[in-house]
Amino acid sequence: MWKSLAVIALVVAATGSGPGLPGSGAALAKTAANPRDTGTGAPPLSEAGFDKLARTEGAGRFLELPRVMFAIDRSASPARLDWIDTRRYLYHFDFLQARYLTLADSEAFIAANYSRPDRRFVLGAVVRYPRLGRYGVELWEGDVVEPALIAAMMTRLQASFAAPLTFKPNSTQQREAAATAVLPTIGIDEAYGSREQLVLNRGRAVGRLVLVAEDGEDDLMPGDIALLKTIPIRMPPVAGIVSSTFTTPINHISLLAKTWGIPNAYHAEADRLWGALNGRQVVLDANGAKVTVRLATAAEIKAAARVASARPIRAPRADLAYAGLPALSEQDASWSRRTGTKAANLADVATLTRKGDAGFVVPPGFSVPFAYYERFVAANGLNTNIEALLRDPGSSDPKWRRTALAALRARFAAGHIPAADLTAITARRDALLGEKGVFVRSSTNAEDLPGFNGAGLYDTVPNVKGPEALAAAMKTVWGSLWNDRAYAARERARIDHRAVRAAVLVQSGVDADAAGVMTTVDPFDEQSEERRLFIAAKRGIGIRVVEGKKIAEQLIYRPDLDSIQVLTRSQDDIMLHFAADGGVKEVKIDPDRAVLSDELVRRLSRIGLTIQGRFGGRPQDVEWLVVDGRIMIVQSRDYVKGN
Repeated sequence: MWKSLAVIALVVAATGSGPGLPGSGAALAKTAANPRDTGTGAPPLSEAGFDKLARTEGAGRFLELPRVMFAIDRSASPARLDWIDTRRYLYHFDFLQARYLTLADSEAFIAANYSRPDRRFVLGAVVRYPRLGRYGVELWEGDVVEPALIAAMMTRLQASFAAPLTFKPNSTQQREAAATAVLPTIGIDEAYGSREQLVLNRGRAVGRLVLVAEDGEDDLMPGDIALLKTIPIRMPPVAGIVSSTFTTPINHISLLAKTWGIPNAYHAEADRLWGALNGRQVVLDANGAKVTVRLATAAEIKAAARVASARPIRAPRADLAYAGLPALSEQDASWSRRTGTKAANLADVATLTRKGDAGFVVPPGFSVPFAYYERFVAANGLNTNIEALLRDPGSSDPKWRRTALAALRARFAAGHIPAADLTAITARRDALLGEKGVFVRSSTNAEDLPGFNGAGLYDTVPNVKGPEALAAAMKTVWGSLWNDRAYAARERARIDHRAVRAAVLVQSGVDADAAGVMTTVDPFDEQSEERRLFIAAKRGIGIRVVEGKKIAEQLIYRPDLDSIQVLTRSQDDIMLHFAADGGVKEVKIDPDRAVLSDELVRRLSRIGLTIQGRFGGRPQDVEWLVVDGRIMIVQSRDYVKGN
């Protein structure tokens, strides 16, 4: 029953279905010979009539556009077309039952129609894309529909609609069927571009609006509201974010906004609408479906200044006594005090692969625990430099601090790893992973904490080859504990810098065909009771997915309905692959094709739900990659929900 009700509820995403009778696309098409013939249903719909019937659904959803549902009854002769009062009827099923056009229960209603060529009803929605100045016809993404039926549907609808209509596929199958039928379509990129605004994290903020120049994000202050024309890879904590360039909800900036508890929104005209307020105290309101920015009153500015600081987040105490080099296979979640949460969580995920066919593997690796960081710092006298920085009154000045932190990281890079430690680490790498390239990743005790995600704060070095490169990469990762962005984020969370330590995860490098991120909750609608998984993917290794510079392929999978909704295709014309001598290289690609097959989406989603179950049912943020059809998991952390 749940599946049936959930399918019916998908009218918001342009649903279509109904009980079936034998028929074909040709049978439907013949009723539209007369352009004014609407069968026994409603008269032709004007644009003004569309406005009277339309409803805009889904505050916080990926697309919030006005739409009018339609019903085509193929059992009538000629076929009957009804334009549904979408403000009155939430679902197609409600309308059909109210008209006694179906007496079936929801279970039979769904089974008889979705993906069946002999369906009685063709149900969908006409959607207006205001920024495109066009109308699209959409079906539920799970509806498998024949080319002839799509063509006939479009002919029938166009004969009864005043403005030009274009089919907008919501799935790979629908896109291929439209191509076979030689139908023009509204492309996913076009539909994506028609999105005027979207709230990525709800909230309200008062602060100084700063129109951020290219590469100018480092100058932002904690009380600023950043107006971004482009999405930076990283930025310091601020009071709010509004951008005129939309990006995925799982890039580092979006995830950090959730951690910081600040409003984060997209508006296509943000710089034009609000750029003139640069430097002024404003209110950013992103609590509803609309994004607004206005000048703040004196009372609002004063009230914002009185807001209490965030409750401190305590970094777990690091075990500095343990000095083994444990393989992932020797760890589980309880090892976080020795090897950091990232490594311990991944080790816990890997335990699933030892209990039968989990459908994925975890690339082998080992941890360099906190004790090695502590010995490196002591051997190079870096505690003196760290303490001096923390005690200096200038540390509250972002520009001074940026320079001081850069100097501290340079000392890390120039330092020497104690000979016995380096020998042991190199031998462990050779014995466990061989000579192929490895990923050297951070695993601190100040990330993946309750209320503090830490995404993108610390460094990863890909495809590291040779002992010298391994030593340099480890010093880079240790030194990244003192990145300016990491320092500023810990300041905002009131995490004690002196308690923070960096472990290192050395993991077998995999030159992926595709990679990305999966969340076991819909980041566009976090409060939904329906199970939805979100997947963002790009070709090559996954670094560019979470940077947010170019749009990834974005998909929503509904496991209870087995439906895959394509939100965007990847717009990235560059993919990253391993270079022969270490590091990565850019490879030019054609962005206009799917990254993931439907079969891979289903497999990934099953894995995501299995991993969520391993962590007590808590929603997860999972990093994955695919090589020759094999799925590998390289990270899982608790998903931090926004406001």
